Amino acid sequence: MSEATTTEDLAVLDEAPVNDPPRQRTAPAADPAPAPAPLLDIDGAEGSTADPFPDTSERPCWRVYDEWIERNGRKLRPGTYHHGMTKETERAPSAPVDTWICGPLHVQALTANTEDGDHGRLLRWKNVSGNWRQWAMPMELMAGDGAEVLAALLRDGLALERKMRARVLDYINSQQPRQRMRAASSTGWHAGAFVLPDQVLGADDIWFQASERTAPYGSAGTLQGWQSEVAALAVGNPMLALGISAALAGVLLEPLNIDGAGLHLFGDSSKGKTTILTAATSVWGGAQFRRTWRTTSNGLEGAARMHSGTLLALDEVGEVAPKDLYESAYALVNGHGKTRANVRGEARHVARWRTFVFSTGEVTIASRMAAGGFEAKAGQSLRLLDVPITGKHGAWDALHGRASGAALSDALRDGAARHYGHAGPAFVRALLDALAQGLDLPERLQAIQARMAATDGQETRGARVFALCALAGELAAGAGIVPWKAGCAAQAALHGFGLWRGQRGTGGRSAEDAAILRAVGDFIDRHGSSRFESMSAADAPRAVVNRAGYVSTSPSGTVYLFTSGGLREAAQGYDLARVLAALDTAGAFAKRGANGKTAATTRTPDGRTPRLYHVQPDRLMGAEEAEK
Repeated sequence: MSEATTTEDLAVLDEAPVNDPPRQRTAPAADPAPAPAPLLDIDGAEGSTADPFPDTSERPCWRVYDEWIERNGRKLRPGTYHHGMTKETERAPSAPVDTWICGPLHVQALTANTEDGDHGRLLRWKNVSGNWRQWAMPMELMAGDGAEVLAALLRDGLALERKMRARVLDYINSQQPRQRMRAASSTGWHAGAFVLPDQVLGADDIWFQASERTAPYGSAGTLQGWQSEVAALAVGNPMLALGISAALAGVLLEPLNIDGAGLHLFGDSSKGKTTILTAATSVWGGAQFRRTWRTTSNGLEGAARMHSGTLLALDEVGEVAPKDLYESAYALVNGHGKTRANVRGEARHVARWRTFVFSTGEVTIASRMAAGGFEAKAGQSLRLLDVPITGKHGAWDALHGRASGAALSDALRDGAARHYGHAGPAFVRALLDALAQGLDLPERLQAIQARMAATDGQETRGARVFALCALAGELAAGAGIVPWKAGCAAQAALHGFGLWRGQRGTGGRSAEDAAILRAVGDFIDRHGSSRFESMSAADAPRAVVNRAGYVSTSPSGTVYLFTSGGLREAAQGYDLARVLAALDTAGAFAKRGANGKTAATTRTPDGRTPRLYHVQPDRLMGAEEAEK
């Protein structure tokens, strides 16, 4: 259709389609009533034949008609029209021209975030099925040809005239409604309300507005069905109770001012790890809500932002490249991405999120990194806590009448496929009510954490993650969202904390100390006979390439005398001062220098007197023995 098309050329249908009850695309629970059509210029008098289209004094203009239009005895379809005038010529005066652009499409409000950024338009339209949809459209999508805007509208059923595609964008851009609404560009907490792509809990003037893809939140079945077929099976199965509690814990991160947290379940295949992850994802969505580690570090950042405020479920850590895992371990839990430059070399806005990461795999996070030659830092291991799978039947202790652990896993997967997406929003609503009544979350968290009796700062940090899960599970049980008795979630978290603490392999040391001692011990095992020159004159001289130090053997034992360069190489990634502190704490120095210094001046077979570090390898074995 062209601008010169008259109303006589518009499609005429015999009868209007039956309209279903309207519903929103991203609205609160109640469906909106269709907006009235005040734009019809009818005086209301019985038998009126007034023209519903605007007269020439009001043109050019846009009008939206939600219902069928009766004009000159003909029925014209509902929609968004451009009412213009033809250009006056010598042969013909200017005349009205009315062009149908698309189906009924209202620009209801202007949107922007609290910092007066992320501007957008709240669109509301009736789709080809007769249902109402809504979308907070970011204005940045209009910067180019607008194809993304049209794709989103068409995907949700807006009818439009293909030749008028550009006019649809012109119409949206021209509208300046008086109503203003707040925009949220990510899920999670915003100004006291909790935002999900399809609903906002706790406010009616905030809309989810994102230019990128969103996580597939969704629902099916009922909360009662989920409780009986999924959550009830966690009774007597602490690993499952911990997983479901972890799925709820992301909601508590911002109220407790915690950047993020994460658990990683590991163990042999077919033990029930993925089943626990499936049960956890059913808190927020269906099978598509669960992701895999098969992505890049940039992809993981994008996924974390899409799951902000809730759960990022990642299956099979063995599928991620060790380098990407090494780069992402900090970022996922710290809650911010890389700083990147725009085309002008300026720093772009850094992506931020708060999410609880729940991961599975056959190996630990550190082991997967080591497969690529990367030594896991203590900080990384304290952000994604490795928890070994245990149970009498794989991950299960109670079979709830099933014949085997496999049968219980099948029942859980079937239940999670039928019922999902109800527990998460229900937990948010219960938390909003509890906070309004004065719930002190930090005090409750501290009380649970104190029961774990952490022995040092690193254990305290780990204990907080398990306490966070316990608090979420206990609050959900108190609100009747999970059918558990009081204390069930806390016991599951204590069980998980004990498993994590037992497998750390630190021998009572800090994770950094244990890692340094292992690194130095491994270096001696690999290079002890090739890169350390003997201090004994009785030994036959041999060429030592790339010397790391010397070795002295006596009846009292063997001592390796490291050069400073050799020691730095042995514990790459750690400052020399930090390496020396770890060795000193372990009592690994066989000899000290003057004034208690860790390096001692030592005469070597060639007559030189360098300062060397005298390390007893048997003192490095504590961490290794603890792992055994």
